[in-house]
Amino acid sequence: MKSMISFKNICLTGILFFIISLSACSDENNDIKPITLTKVTSVTDLNTGITEAALGDFIAIHGSGLDIHNIDSVLINDVKVDLLEVYTENDILYLKIPVKLAINLTDKIYIYNKTGYQEIPFKAVPPALYLERMFNEYTKPGDTIMIYGDFFELYEIDSLNAVVDFNGKVSKVISSANNYLTAQVPKDVDKNIKVKVKGIKYDVEAFCPGRYYDNECMIMNFDDLTPSNPINIVTNPNDKQRLSGNFLRIDDKSEYSGWWYIAEKSGVPFTDDMLDNFQNYVIKCEFRTANQFIEGKIRFCNYLFWDASPMEWIPSDFVFQNFNRWETVTLPFVVNRSTTYPENMYYQSFNMRLEIDPNIARNFSFDNIRISKKGS
Repeated sequence: MKSMISFKNICLTGILFFIISLSACSDENNDIKPITLTKVTSVTDLNTGITEAALGDFIAIHGSGLDIHNIDSVLINDVKVDLLEVYTENDILYLKIPVKLAINLTDKIYIYNKTGYQEIPFKAVPPALYLERMFNEYTKPGDTIMIYGDFFELYEIDSLNAVVDFNGKVSKVISSANNYLTAQVPKDVDKNIKVKVKGIKYDVEAFCPGRYYDNECMIMNFDDLTPSNPINIVTNPNDKQRLSGNFLRIDDKSEYSGWWYIAEKSGVPFTDDMLDNFQNYVIKCEFRTANQFIEGKIRFCNYLFWDASPMEWIPSDFVFQNFNRWETVTLPFVVNRSTTYPENMYYQSFNMRLEIDPNIARNFSFDNIRISKKGS
C-alpha cells in the first residue's frame, strides 16, 4: 500500500512541475517584445542619422524592444557582434563595429530575437589595405625584403593568401604580422619599378610608396654619379658592407675636417618644380650606422649653392630601426635661396658637410642619394 501511495505522489509531483514549467515558459514568451529599428547614429550625436561608419567605430542603433534581455543576436552583414560588448539604454543599442571583413556583404544590420528579426540599411566601411614603405628599396635580388603597412591581418595578408608583385614578377609572402611582411625579391627582378602587395582571399591590392632600385632623380650613387673628390668612396667589391655598389663611408679612418665636404656634386638635375615646390619632395638614401646620433653633437649641412644657407639634417631627421644594417631613410629637402642669386639656375649642386663633436664616433655610410616626390 505504501509503495502505491509513494508512486502516486511521484506522479502528482511530476505533473505539478510540468504545469509550472509550462506556465514559466508562457510568462517568458510574454516578456519577449517585437523589435523595431528606426535609425543608426554615432554615439556622439544621437540625433543625426548615419548610413555608414568604419570598422572599429562605435554606433548607436535606435528603435524599440532594444533591451539586452530582449535580443538574441546582432549581425552586421554576416559578422556576429559579441553581446558581451554591447550596451542598451532607453531603447538604444550601443556597439562597436567588429573589425572583421564580411563574406556575404549585404550592407545591413540584423537584430534577432524569438519573435523574428529586423534589419536596417547600414554600410560598415573597411579600411583600405595600406603600404607605408620598403625597409630597403635596394634589397639585393634574391634577398628577403621587408615591407611595412597596416591591416595585413584584416585582409589575411600572409603566406597562404598574398603575394608581392615586382612589376609582373610575383613572389609569395614568407611571413607577416599586422604591420609588416617579408618576401623574396626575384633574382631576375627589374630595376626602378613599383612594387605592390596583392591579397588573394579578399581581392585587394596596394602599391608601396617609392620604387625598387629607384633611380628617377639620382644625385649620387657613388658608381657612375660620384663626388668630385672620391676619397671616402668604398670601391672594394669584397667589402662586407657593400650594398648595391660603391658607397660613401665616414669612419675614424676617413679623410675629414669640420669645414670639408664629405661629398660634393655639381650638375645635379634639379627641376624647376623641385626647387620652387621643395615642400613636395624629400631626399632618400640607403643609410647605415653603428652608433646613435645625439642631438647637438652632429649635423649635416647640405649646400645647393655656396651663397645660400645650407639644408640641415639633424639627428631627429634620421629615423632608422637597426644598427649596422642598410635601411632606406627619408630626409628633408629644403631650398634656401641667396638674396643675391635667387634664380633656379644657380641651384644645381649638392655638397655635404659634416659637423660632429670630436668625442663622438664617426661610423656611418650613405648610398644612392636621390630626390623623390612625397607619396610617389
